[in-house]
Order: sequence, then structure tokens, then C-alpha cells
Amino acid sequence: MTAVPRRPPRDGTAPPGRLLGIVALLLAVAAAVLWGASRVSWVSQVVEGVAGSRTSTADGATAEPILVPWALLCLAAIGGLVATAGWGRRVVGTLVAVAGLWALLRSATGLLAPRADALPVGLAQSDRPLPSEAVVAGPLLGVLGALVMIAAGLLTVRWAAVLPRMGAQYEAPGARPAAARPADPDTALWEALDDGRDPTGDPTSGPEAGPPDGPRAGPSDGVGRTGGGAG
Repeated sequence: MTAVPRRPPRDGTAPPGRLLGIVALLLAVAAAVLWGASRVSWVSQVVEGVAGSRTSTADGATAEPILVPWALLCLAAIGGLVATAGWGRRVVGTLVAVAGLWALLRSATGLLAPRADALPVGLAQSDRPLPSEAVVAGPLLGVLGALVMIAAGLLTVRWAAVLPRMGAQYEAPGARPAAARPADPDTALWEALDDGRDPTGDPTSGPEAGPPDGPRAGPSDGVGRTGGGAG
């Protein structure tokens, strides 16, 4: 009984084929989180007046107007990844990572030093505004979206050269170049099993062009007999 050779280990440096989908998903998540951050309150202020105290707030789109463009940039980056390859994807990844770093800095600033100038005006002379305070949920959403943006950008820059191109898996089999057979017979055996081929057969062999070896019939003599032997 022939012993089955041990399967050779795969190269762990190659990214999975679904990495492009993971990066696109990260960009979509970042866009959703940043858009959500633009809709919630970022800064609040209590104003004491004659009629009592009231609270004024400003949402993320007012405190940080760049949040919505950042979300749109993430969506545009998904299309850029699909339409480009190689250096084009590196450029897209670099832009996303830089924008994510900017978003992280602005969100951290909104958390530590809320913008009082984003609050609505209209104070009366008898009003006494208290110091503005950050609404933690808004800037934290901005920080989360920024971190996801940075992760997506860095992954794109790192794997830009090997990310699969959209539609490559739908090419006709005849349009794909034949892969070179590995020199190691054990590796060739396992690759054949993975592809559903018979590992004992020769993939380059085909039907013979001529008839099998043996005596060949000679020319006809016109009477229905063929030559090829004496007597």
C-alpha cells in the first residue's frame, strides 16, 4: 500500500482571498459610524435664566462639519478599491489612513475640549451660561469610526499588491493562464486533489493522434484486397 505523503504547509504570508471584502466591510462600517456620530450630540451647555435653566446642545455635524464628508470618503474608497489595483489601491489606502488619523484627532479634541462656539446663540441679558461640556457618546463614536478607517487604510496599503481584483474569479477557465506545476511531487499531489483532478494522471496527456502500433494496411489493388504481405 502506497503511503500518502504529508501535506506541505501553506505559505502563511499570503492574505486570504476574502481580504478585499473585509476591507470593504470595514470602510462601510466606518462610514456608518461616522454618519451616526454626526447625528448625535457632541457638546451641551446649561443656561440659567429668569424662567429657569435650559440646556442647549450641538450635534456632531455642527461641532465637526467634516464628519459627513469623512463618511462619504469611506464609501468612495470602496469604489476606488474595486476600480483600481496595485499603486492605485495604495493611494486610496493612504488617503483613508490619513483621513482616519485626522478624524481621530478631531474626535479626541471634541472629547477633551468641546467647542462652545458650535452651540446655538440667542442668550438674553439675564441669562447666565455655564461652561460647556462634551457629550461623551458623540466623540467616542467619532473615535471608533476613525480607528476603523485607519485599520482599513493600513490593510489596503499593506496588501495592495496581492488583493484580488473584482471579477477575476468569474473569468472563463480558458482565459486563465495554466499554472506551472510545482517541482515537489508531494505538493503537486495535494494541489491536484484540491482541484478535483486525478493526481496519478498526466494533465498534459491527450488522445493519441494516430492509430496504435501494429501492421499497417497497404494500398488497395483495386479488387478489394490490400497489399502488405507477400503471397
